[in-house]
Amino acid sequence: MELPRSMEETAGLARHTDEAGYAWLGIADSPTVYQESYLHQFQALRNSTRLKVGPVVSHVVPRHPVIVANLLATLQEASDGRAVGTIATGNSAARGLGMKPATVGELREAVAAIRGYWAGTGGTFRDTRIPATGLARPAPPLVVSADGPRITALGGECGDGVLYGGTMKAEVLTRRVAAGRTRPGQEFWAGPAVSVGETVDEVLADMGPLLVAIANRAFRGDLTERGIPTELHEDVRTMWKRYDYAFHGDATRPRNMAEDIVSRPLAEYLLDNFVVWGEEDRWARTLAALADHGCDGVMLILGQRDQLAATRKITERLRALGQLPGGVT
Repeated sequence: MELPRSMEETAGLARHTDEAGYAWLGIADSPTVYQESYLHQFQALRNSTRLKVGPVVSHVVPRHPVIVANLLATLQEASDGRAVGTIATGNSAARGLGMKPATVGELREAVAAIRGYWAGTGGTFRDTRIPATGLARPAPPLVVSADGPRITALGGECGDGVLYGGTMKAEVLTRRVAAGRTRPGQEFWAGPAVSVGETVDEVLADMGPLLVAIANRAFRGDLTERGIPTELHEDVRTMWKRYDYAFHGDATRPRNMAEDIVSRPLAEYLLDNFVVWGEEDRWARTLAALADHGCDGVMLILGQRDQLAATRKITERLRALGQLPGGVT
């Protein structure tokens, strides 16, 4: 997953990941800071031939479900079936505008409304109605993005799969996989951040602001159930209060890395539980653990200042581990 900062970078990432053998390129949908996700998705599709592309992740508060459904159906047709829809309650897109994310019930209603739009049967969302048009539209897979127990269960109930962005702690991951994959054909993907940095300070310098952005989203709800040690609970609450969405995940403006927002112990906890990082052996252990717990794939979350350069290094590492075919870099 990339942060859509420039069309040139997105085109380069699409060409590289397509040729290198990656399965899926996600484009962040966070309009308070980054460029328009769906235009970048189209750019990525134009610059690839086999790669699946979609928002990671779209939302239904600033963007009504009918808009999401229309965009995804259009991308599905334009790409000859290479679009992937990923949807969630909305964190930065909603909170960045002072709005509340969707509730679990509203997200369930939004999924039904999107599918109703695609089928031409219509649907409802909150106090709005999508009319029954009788027009059937191209329908990509619709994946629910989740980190907590209730949204993961919703993904298991009505999603074509789950993209999981929470902790990789074993006992929590086991619960999430069991809740999120309940029917044949569903896939469960993990979504950790990624860095080839080999020390804590190297990784924090590489992508620290994105780690805090991930934590600000994933550390909502019952902190104990999400595997967060009691001694870090107050640090998490401080982060909630002081996080500034005008600087969301932006490595070029690391305001949210200030010590009065995220403590050093919390930052180190994030590295241990939300990031694929370190030397080759550590990467191998982390990826093997995700597979052993039932993950079908891994969506590696970028956020570095130069995302294409970072991806080239990641590709080299994955090839060394036998996770990608050989070829161009």
